[in-house]
Amino acid sequence: MKLYKVAVYILVLALVGVLALGCGGETPPAGDVYEGEAQGFGGPVKVKVTMDEGEIVDIEVVEHGETAGIGDVALEELSGKIIEAQSTEGIDVKSGATFSSEAIINAVNDALSKVE
Repeated sequence: MKLYKVAVYILVLALVGVLALGCGGETPPAGDVYEGEAQGFGGPVKVKVTMDEGEIVDIEVVEHGETAGIGDVALEELSGKIIEAQSTEGIDVKSGATFSSEAIINAVNDALSKVE
């Protein structure tokens, strides 16, 4: 019976250890990070663009004052489209969120202008 308790105790500790390793947080994308800013509908839109081997691998909107449910949705959606296209060229603005759409495009362009 004592051996059974020890085995259960060791198993519980092992599971806790595995779970703790999984809670380490999200690993940021590798590469160089460039910051950009542009004026949006509700104020400045600030982004961090991560580049790795000449490709856009991540766009993080660091700060914005865009309308919840409209402008912020456009920021998220267009970030994905820019990463997919690897460019801001030809990215259509989101209907109903023109200023926010233009802000994310211009902020990313500002960041990309700093790539050496």
